[in-house]
Amino acid sequence: MRRRDFLALAALSLLHACNRAGAPARARYTVWGQQGRRNGSFVKPRAIGVSGDEVYVIDTTGRVQVFSFGGEFLRNWSTPAYDNGTPSAVSSDRKGNLLIPDTHYSQILEYTPEGELLNRWGSYGTGEDEFIYPTGIAQGPDGIHFISEYGMGAERVHVFDADRRFLRQWGAHGEAEGQFNRAMAIALDDKGTVYVVDTANHRVQCFDAKGTLLRVIGEVGAAPGQLKFPHDIALAPDGSLFLCEYGNHRVSRFSLDGEFIACYGRAGRKPGEFNGPRGIAVSQDGVVFVADTDNHRIQRMDVGGLT
Repeated sequence: MRRRDFLALAALSLLHACNRAGAPARARYTVWGQQGRRNGSFVKPRAIGVSGDEVYVIDTTGRVQVFSFGGEFLRNWSTPAYDNGTPSAVSSDRKGNLLIPDTHYSQILEYTPEGELLNRWGSYGTGEDEFIYPTGIAQGPDGIHFISEYGMGAERVHVFDADRRFLRQWGAHGEAEGQFNRAMAIALDDKGTVYVVDTANHRVQCFDAKGTLLRVIGEVGAAPGQLKFPHDIALAPDGSLFLCEYGNHRVSRFSLDGEFIACYGRAGRKPGEFNGPRGIAVSQDGVVFVADTDNHRIQRMDVGGLT
């Protein structure tokens, strides 16, 4: 199918009563993709990341598809195996290579932007250098890796140095502060704060690099500022946090201190509407990309004022 047949451009969309002042939150949306296995189509895209001027998307077929910011398909490749399940996140390291937690194969994959597999590390287990279901990975400026994980009671954050040597871990299964129920994503800010998306507890927990809890963002609910099954997190250049909410079919935005700023979207299939979004990424120039999972497409959000 030709690109023009599935690339849709949307005009300015107003989303109702979803910021802290009660006024509509505004964004301009560009939508691309449809359900399918051809290049540029998706089967439940769930992992999305930005590196340089390219967008990387992984769907449940195990394909890593690469696009321009405008939605033009550039290239793709597949993960080594995907019968058991597919990765839930993709990020980049200090060199611009890709870091992919291969969730259902209990390992981390490292690729060049062109798709050359450079390394894979980790194995199944609950030991210090083992994983059950690794879900998210972020690398700090010092090269230290922070990895979120769940499964078999191993609800935790792993920390490895730049040479992939185990340093420490924290967390346990539960509902108390410092515990997790499906730790599904992780991010770092430039001060070294670690943000962990605690999906089934409907919150984000914020830690210092040693694992000391600093604050909690969100509580369960559908009102602005509340969360329902948040699945992914991304930091914008202006210092705000973007979360995609699988349960509320929207994107919510907070300050780093946890103050609610705005939310975007509602359930549906029109541009600016979402169906179970599971992935979000923000570019260095403030463009937001959302894996609109159950609509089998990507939505680009131009919010304005993020740089």
